[in-house]
Amino acid sequence: MNESTPQQSAKKALRLLLVLAFIFLALLIFMLVLQLTESALSIWQMLDTLSPALLAFYGAGLLGFSLLIAWVSWMLLRPRKPSADSTMGETVAPVNRDALDAALSKADAAGVDITDAREEMAELQRRQEEAAHYVAFFGAVSAGKSALIRAITGIEEIKVDPRAGTTRQIAHYQFHDGEVADLMLTDAPGILDMDQERVRLAREEARRADLVVYVCDGELTRDQHAEVAELQRFERPLILALNKQDRYSDTDLEAIKQRLAKQLPGLSIVPVQAGGQETLVRVDAEGIETQVVRDRSPQIKSLMQEIERRITADKGLLTKQRDESLLRMGAEKLVRAEAAHRQEQSQRLVKLHARKAMVGAMAAVSPGTDILIQGYLGVQMMRELTQLYGVKVQQADLEQFISLASQHVGKRITLLLALTGNVLKAFPGVGTVTGGMLHAVAYGMIFEGLGEAVARTLHEKGSLKTGLALDYFEEKISGNLEGRAKYFARLALEEFAGKSER
Repeated sequence: MNESTPQQSAKKALRLLLVLAFIFLALLIFMLVLQLTESALSIWQMLDTLSPALLAFYGAGLLGFSLLIAWVSWMLLRPRKPSADSTMGETVAPVNRDALDAALSKADAAGVDITDAREEMAELQRRQEEAAHYVAFFGAVSAGKSALIRAITGIEEIKVDPRAGTTRQIAHYQFHDGEVADLMLTDAPGILDMDQERVRLAREEARRADLVVYVCDGELTRDQHAEVAELQRFERPLILALNKQDRYSDTDLEAIKQRLAKQLPGLSIVPVQAGGQETLVRVDAEGIETQVVRDRSPQIKSLMQEIERRITADKGLLTKQRDESLLRMGAEKLVRAEAAHRQEQSQRLVKLHARKAMVGAMAAVSPGTDILIQGYLGVQMMRELTQLYGVKVQQADLEQFISLASQHVGKRITLLLALTGNVLKAFPGVGTVTGGMLHAVAYGMIFEGLGEAVARTLHEKGSLKTGLALDYFEEKISGNLEGRAKYFARLALEEFAGKSER
């Protein structure tokens, strides 16, 4: 009982403080209301004495100020367009064919590997020349995409298996029966495939299609719902094919359709039956039961009618959207190819200048001359990297950055030289390590760290962010020191041996 008394006293004191705080807040609000009321009455009395002209002028000013506040609020709170990092890769603004062809030619001349982007343009040309409309069958593993396509086309070679993930690659099947438009049906891997490359290919194929059929066999899971929502962002006609309808009664099927329509408004939902097999139990006159397996009759007429209706209603728009999507994908792949090319070239430049720094250190009259503080090689490397990424930087800014980087190096140089000395002694035949050799390895590590930090900043931000680049530099020259020292020690020894032979 004695132990609980202090706790009760503390709780009582806390409640008292809360009551006092509430009373203070209430009084504050009351005073504020009185003040506002007094101000409002004073303004009203003042307005009542004004002439009609001044009153109109005051009202116009008040209205203008209110509109300004509303406009600023809207600019701050308005919905933003998806950023360049949005999901599924729609990151490049629409481009026209001539501009993209010119960009591809320029990139090709610069040594960029544009194979993927060229293939996208070839696919655009092929689909423009064909009369068929591409319909991509998308959906979860084992939802029945392949079976549904086989039921539509009658092609028996389509692999169908009740186990998850039968479809392992993109496949196209032509369909024409004289009643609907010529179709090219695409069977894509499931969205829950463990192989992310197959998932990427499937999503790209959905973007190339004229319309998409999403196949499910009941209520949507969270992952399926998210995927359907992403597919809707492509602004393609999207049909939800509710497969295996025979598993549900008419009442249950209608309830599922209503729930899906509520979750995904505006989506066409069509029950289908892809066929397959069913097992029946027969009982003869003597009461003996036997199991009989027979083919289930496909029910796809409503789906084909919906596909035909959407193609007929939106034919011109479908073609336009498909072509724009293919152009955009070509542009995206060009952007990725250029980024990969810049990264490859930046690595080459960094290694080149790191080696130059090592050679300069070994050739210095006074071993230990601070190449980085002198700045020539550092500024030259920085200039070439910024030119590679198309970033304009003033000479003074480059020199200032090198100066700041030198301050970081000054804190690490003793540790780098000591570590380098220990690493070099581990190589047989080196003997007494010279100062030039020590500094060569240290400067190789410094220039590599500096160059990679700058390249990373340029790649991520598209500009030289000094603070971020210095943070990356500090991180680089502090990590995996022994492994990097061994690498540059081998380079230094190779250079030293080559110099001795010459």
